[in-house]
Amino acid sequence: MSNSENCPAAKILVVDDDDTIRFLLMDTLAALGYKTCGAVNGEEALAKIKQEEIDLVITDIRMPKLSGVDLLKRIKDTVPDLPVMIITAYNYTYTKDQALQSGADGFLAKPFRIGKIEEQIRSILKTKTDKIHVPPAESKKILVADDDEVLRQMLVDTLLSIGHQAVGVENGEQALAKIQSEEFDLAITDIRMPKLDGLSFLKKARECKPKLPVILITGFAQNYTAQSAKYQGADGYLVKPFRIEKIEEMVKKLLAEKSSVSA
Repeated sequence: MSNSENCPAAKILVVDDDDTIRFLLMDTLAALGYKTCGAVNGEEALAKIKQEEIDLVITDIRMPKLSGVDLLKRIKDTVPDLPVMIITAYNYTYTKDQALQSGADGFLAKPFRIGKIEEQIRSILKTKTDKIHVPPAESKKILVADDDEVLRQMLVDTLLSIGHQAVGVENGEQALAKIQSEEFDLAITDIRMPKLDGLSFLKKARECKPKLPVILITGFAQNYTAQSAKYQGADGYLVKPFRIEKIEEMVKKLLAEKSSVSA
């Protein structure tokens, strides 16, 4: 067992007064294997840093009571070895150069892709890997089929950010063509899609790729229940909206089961 496996997971403090962004980041980082905690402003963040062992701070710039820039300065004055990443809206005048000159260890402008923030986190924390554990990336090939472009891209980004290969398609016909021409370790499909719906895709997938795990997702739980999904042969079932760690937890479980069967 390596030293990193004996070390605790890195703990990241997310500071943002926007509840949606703060919880989304915390959920995403938790799904990646990090420990997380949150603060709604700079003052609360400083209190957290005094109370808990924090390995990295990710902070927005525009916040009440204490801005992200002021928080950065206070942290570097009191805990100079604590890395700080600045995030800001794309139209804000604060630049990457200004952030780095102020002592920031990383900078991202919103909106950013999940893979980008994970890349920076790994780069920032690599000097501390003798003391903390940075979750290793896995590499499995996963197909995502959903006609909702936003959700499809979110799922693809999330899977890419945790080290998987992810391919997105917008309907069941494209999904079926993909699994017939390429090898995938798992498929995630919406139920309601044009041309070929998720249930029809599942049935056809069972015929040509019987060992391929398939997760069904739906926004219409009253019409498509967990029991009916299981009856149809689905390996997993989730109702929209679901939290990021739920899909990650299910993906890990199904991939582990597939590996144990094929071992």
